[in-house]
Amino acid sequence: MNSKLSAGSATENKCFAGLFPPEIKTVAVTAPSMPGDSPEKVDECLDLLREAGVRVKVMPHARLGEPGLSRADIIDVKLRAADFEQAWFDPEVDIILCLRGGWGGIDLIENLDWEKLRRRPDMRVIGFSDVTTIHMAMLHEKAGHPICGPSVRGLAVADQGSLETFRTVLSGEAPEPIRLEVLRKGSAEGQILAGHLQRLSLMRDTRFKLAPEGKVLFTECPRIGVEEVLEAWEKLKEDGVFDACRAVIFGRFDGCGDRETATIKLMAQSIDIPCFSGFPYSHTPRNHMLDLWRSIRIDDSGVVTFE
Repeated sequence: MNSKLSAGSATENKCFAGLFPPEIKTVAVTAPSMPGDSPEKVDECLDLLREAGVRVKVMPHARLGEPGLSRADIIDVKLRAADFEQAWFDPEVDIILCLRGGWGGIDLIENLDWEKLRRRPDMRVIGFSDVTTIHMAMLHEKAGHPICGPSVRGLAVADQGSLETFRTVLSGEAPEPIRLEVLRKGSAEGQILAGHLQRLSLMRDTRFKLAPEGKVLFTECPRIGVEEVLEAWEKLKEDGVFDACRAVIFGRFDGCGDRETATIKLMAQSIDIPCFSGFPYSHTPRNHMLDLWRSIRIDDSGVVTFE
């Protein structure tokens, strides 16, 4: 089925049929960070999910404050927490799909009842960007199943290859191997750790400390300049993240402009573990899903194999 939601829509000529495996019947949509940036676009994205064949439950406050275009539009954290927990414990809900990123996850994680959330340990929560903070807290608290991938808004612009990895990962299968550019040669294997670089660096100011030991870190960072990127990188270095993890795989750092490649290489040269670039993970249509419960192997030629 080809979906054509509106003239000029980014979803034109892409196939959303089968986006979710048959066992996923109900998707909860919540806004743990910020509300949507356009009511019309959110409506299109929700229609996209329905065309994919699932029931969509939009949490009561998920669309409060639309259009959310700045930090001033963040929904009250108590309301976001109530929505998130309501979705988590709804027996009809099979997965939680975050509406978007933005800003606000760092406040949400301090307002969730993690002891209660651990009672449903396999709840899948999908999102990226600011959702990084929620995923890291989930790993720290051993609550739920974090999956780094397109949000509701991200699915609307994801390319066909990214939609295929979305299907594959949700079906519990391994995506096809990908060859990357080698920045620091070496092989590695370990569990996936993935997130927005700046949000990862913010975790040091919370009780939800990163646990990078034995993991392979995938990271990206949009719309942030070179100085801020390097500042976030240095904070992770100071915290010993790169002494503990086994390799780093870079996505896009498009906020660095024409210095993007040089900045990635500078970060790679500053640590002493294998580093690779070019993984299709970013705030762009190329945004492949990463299951934080899975592991990968990467050889010294840069071929990533998902296990």
